[in-house]
Amino acid sequence: MKPKEIFPESRLAHKYLDGLVGIEIGASFHNPFGLKTRNVDFTDSSETVFKREEIGKAGEYVKVDIVASGDEIPVPDQSQDFVVSSHVLEHFPDPIKALKEWHRVIRPGGYIFMIIPHKDRTFDRRNRSTRPEELQARHETKIFPEPKSNHFSFWTTLDMLDLIQSIDLEWRIIDFQDVDDKVGNGFSIVIKKEKADPEKDKLLISKIAEFKEKIKKENRSLVNILKIKRVNEILKNSGKEFRKNGLAGVLRRMKYMYKWDRE
Repeated sequence: MKPKEIFPESRLAHKYLDGLVGIEIGASFHNPFGLKTRNVDFTDSSETVFKREEIGKAGEYVKVDIVASGDEIPVPDQSQDFVVSSHVLEHFPDPIKALKEWHRVIRPGGYIFMIIPHKDRTFDRRNRSTRPEELQARHETKIFPEPKSNHFSFWTTLDMLDLIQSIDLEWRIIDFQDVDDKVGNGFSIVIKKEKADPEKDKLLISKIAEFKEKIKKENRSLVNILKIKRVNEILKNSGKEFRKNGLAGVLRRMKYMYKWDRE
């Protein structure tokens, strides 16, 4: 019998959500949170691509308690302690609508806990980041792009931090992980439904600032590495061209060789 592929539970989620009762959007048996939740999914059929993957990995699938779209949940306002999801938000054409809905259903002091695929650590790596302005335009116009591999949006951790801070709701980011402690190819964001508090936010603001500086340094290092690789490539191609067509051939191709550096 094929062994079950079960991902570990998130320690960060347990830190904030243990002892509470909430809902999970799109729960899956092979990716459990181990929390007290009801499962919201757009269908209770076992024939979707997601359920077939779930059955393939774990041999069974999570029962659906509420059949509904995750951005239109038939529960009263402020009726849940939390909303939790893993690798879900990117499937909504209008993620701002989904976030506002999750904010609606949680009580004051409640939590939104999300794990989202990091575009640079998944098959989304070739797609550009989806900026807050684009998402706001989608939310206002209801004009949506075609999905790529069932994903409508693509984010890094910083992209999502920027998006949340751009949405005018009574909520605060209280914690995040650049590498989630569950599957590891995403990032985690923890939001609390309460007014911003400069004193409470000091530590997190400092953490985000340090994280942004770290990413800037990493990006600078990556650019330098790419430039070194490009120089080596240019020298190699110049040698080939010289052997084939001499100095005239090298000079003729020079403007194309340096195109990357000019961009």
